[in-house]
Amino acid sequence: MIRNTDAVNAENKKQTDGHFFLHQIFQLLCSQKDVPIELISTASDHKEKIEKKYSEELLAAGYHNFNFLYLDQEKNQDEKLSSRLIGAKVVIFTDEQPELCEVLRDSSILKLLYRKYLLEEDFTVAGINVGAMCISGIFMKDSGVNDGLGFINTCIIDTRFDHKTRFKNLIKNVILNNEYFGLGLSENTALIIEEGTKVLCKGSGSVMLVNARNVKKINAREFDKGNTMFVKNLKGHILVDGCMLNLTNGEVINTGYKASVSN
Repeated sequence: MIRNTDAVNAENKKQTDGHFFLHQIFQLLCSQKDVPIELISTASDHKEKIEKKYSEELLAAGYHNFNFLYLDQEKNQDEKLSSRLIGAKVVIFTDEQPELCEVLRDSSILKLLYRKYLLEEDFTVAGINVGAMCISGIFMKDSGVNDGLGFINTCIIDTRFDHKTRFKNLIKNVILNNEYFGLGLSENTALIIEEGTKVLCKGSGSVMLVNARNVKKINAREFDKGNTMFVKNLKGHILVDGCMLNLTNGEVINTGYKASVSN
């Protein structure tokens, strides 16, 4: 999710062994539990499933004033939906598929959310799973990258990250778009981004940061050939709960590591 001051991007898989639950992520949305919350999705065919899942977690986090807003790809409902979003203090993108970007791009709804994000001090935009990936200026797909919603324009976010299957793809796309940092989130992990630059990692998983700003530009066709690549000056960090990161330069501010001393 994102906020005027804070952003959280999360991949969550519920477990019963003390891992980072979705309602724990939601507790980070806002200190006031009565604020208006709108959950946005294009998956209108799965309304019952979506509403059951997120209603339970929001109630568990202490929120009661929330509604669900479904974007229709065929009908222009911008004016009606915008009137609901004007009063919202928290907006959550919940989509599992990237169609959200296609529906919102160049819409008056997105322009309204931009204005709120820039001008309202405590407005929060949140993304869960693919909804979080769309928050960035570009987002990663199997075929490359596509334009995102542009709330954060310094990183490519992968909430389906896995060191075995997604690592190579994240590296490739960051090298080809090296003005962006790559952020690969494992399960049960959230990122809180304050003022678009200060990042706090939360949860029981980890985040892989990929920094290719000092890597010489490589032609995309070289990757397509499937050859082994030699890359110089590629940097990376692995962030865990409590780690803080500066998204301006990609440097770790605080490792989050707490040492214990015994006599």
